[in-house]
Amino acid sequence: MRTILGTRQRRVKARRSGPGRRYTRPVGGNPARFGLGHLVVFVVVALVLNAQFTWWVVHSLRENRGRLDLERSVILVGAQVAALKLELAAEGAARRLVQSSPGVIPAALPPFVEVRVVDDAPVTSGWSARDGGPAFAWPVARGRTALAVLDPLAPHRWLAEIDDTLHLVEAGTGSADLPRISLAEPLERWAVVPDEGRWREGVARYRRRVVLVLGEGVLFVAAMVSAVALLWTVLRREGARERQHQNFVSAVTHELKTPIAGIRLALETVLSGRVDTEGRDRFLRNALADSERLADLVEKVLEVTRYAGGAHRLHIEVSDLSGLVEEEVMAAERRAAARGIRLESDIVADVRAPFDAESLGIVLSNLVENALKYAQGEPPEVKVTLGVEHGLAVITVRDNGVGIAPEELDKVFAPFYRSTDEVTRRTPGTGIGLYVAREIVVAHGGHLTAASEGRGQGAMFRLALPGASVLPVDDLSEYDVENETR
Repeated sequence: MRTILGTRQRRVKARRSGPGRRYTRPVGGNPARFGLGHLVVFVVVALVLNAQFTWWVVHSLRENRGRLDLERSVILVGAQVAALKLELAAEGAARRLVQSSPGVIPAALPPFVEVRVVDDAPVTSGWSARDGGPAFAWPVARGRTALAVLDPLAPHRWLAEIDDTLHLVEAGTGSADLPRISLAEPLERWAVVPDEGRWREGVARYRRRVVLVLGEGVLFVAAMVSAVALLWTVLRREGARERQHQNFVSAVTHELKTPIAGIRLALETVLSGRVDTEGRDRFLRNALADSERLADLVEKVLEVTRYAGGAHRLHIEVSDLSGLVEEEVMAAERRAAARGIRLESDIVADVRAPFDAESLGIVLSNLVENALKYAQGEPPEVKVTLGVEHGLAVITVRDNGVGIAPEELDKVFAPFYRSTDEVTRRTPGTGIGLYVAREIVVAHGGHLTAASEGRGQGAMFRLALPGASVLPVDDLSEYDVENETR
């Protein structure tokens, strides 16, 4: 035995002090998992896409501005052409009037409303302003001058025939936002302006296109920022989950090594023959207790697979919940007495509710064991209660121990989570008991919550199951009689 142990110790010492010592990769070093490198690559790709999209936004804005300028230019060119046509129409009307009856005063022909002889008119042909409107004068026989007054509505009719989307306005009037094309003599009192609705519709289309482009840009940037934030959150959660998993592995390893070391020491001592019969029995009992502790730990790990993995089907039926709680309290009394903890209970009798006895027993065992583990008052106390509130079976497990910080009240139910305070870290545990408990309670349709006033103020876990009732005394008697008959 000593030779075997000495050989093992030399091998361990050689492995620890060898010059070519190497280390394996830490747990969670799987390259397929999302890590910081993936996030960096994603951010780089996002920046490239963002730069490309920004160029597209700027190009689209410039293109939209160019389209607006082009549309406006088309309207203005059309107004200029219409202005030239108006001037040509006036000159053509005057020429036809003069050529209709040379040397004779003609009758008033459209677009002229009046033709008369005047003495103060110029002796050469030309346009002038008369009676607030344009008039054409030309010399006739016997040294006389004829004056033809143009119909004020004629330019409006001409413009309607040329382009009905343009309008004539008095010079100096109209909207200042609209461009205007001034007319030459004899129509200088008017100006050609585009239709206000058409002009503003072009501006409105431009603004809608700008808003659409900017909206797409904002949505794209928001999507990229959200994606980066989401991935960063996932990365942080992945890191936290990885740390919790490593803590779990470390805790389980430690919990496994302790009973294994105790069993090994007890067996080596017994096999050495250096103890009497009484000492041998004591060492064997210690080894048996350590083996039970080891079995309990293995069972807890298996519970995570069975209940948290969704592979275990619950057999829920209406049963005696009071009896189950009493059994769990009685089972914990021996452990409480061994630790010097006062375990109290206040259980309402004959409470019935639908539940799976095996899984709910695990929940109660975990809650009570958790309370016994952290109870530290003077004296340390744990109290278990059962009652019915509004159709809910309410079980509470309260202790006067280290308590829970407010920000950790929800985190304690996360898998592999353990508090960062010194007392919790020094207390043995794996961080899976409360997680399994909540998963089982949720599968029952109930709720499991934690409450604490802070560090050092103790903690209280409240379990609520639906469909509970208290069996009346008469029904209870009939129920006992039926059971005895069966």
